[in-house]
Amino acid sequence: MKFLADRTLGKLAKGLRMLGYDTLYYRGEDIHQLIHLARQEDRILLTRNTKLALRRPKDRIITITEDSPSRQLKEVVQKETLSLGEEKLYTRCLLCNDPIDAIPREEAEGKVPDFIFHQQKDFFRCPRCERIYWQGSHLTHMNEKVKELIENFKYLKSKI
Repeated sequence: MKFLADRTLGKLAKGLRMLGYDTLYYRGEDIHQLIHLARQEDRILLTRNTKLALRRPKDRIITITEDSPSRQLKEVVQKETLSLGEEKLYTRCLLCNDPIDAIPREEAEGKVPDFIFHQQKDFFRCPRCERIYWQGSHLTHMNEKVKELIENFKYLKSKI
């Protein structure tokens, strides 16, 4: 499942990437180009534009109604019944959406703060932007968000 978030949903795009979903973030204003890109790449379009889905019933469009990014993520999980498998978590670059790759520890030396290099043993890098990732303290916060989403997801499935 692939997504295309319009320019109003940048934080949602980042959240979906965190969950391991291929999610493009379209910063432009041309709605026709946005729809063309979604069709061309077979992506589900995420937008806050309430009129767009009404005008384009044949396209796969999810209208996001929530304001807060965490609620927006819950809304997508509820509407699309996403699989939230742990094997997909944290496998994409949060900035450019490419899958990240494990790298030898030595390759991170000099590219991350010294204390991080000495604390961590596993590093990952985005092949496009070359951003380096590691399992730091921010991961605890992200894991809490994901745990809450998974619990919500299980609750919703039990109601069906």
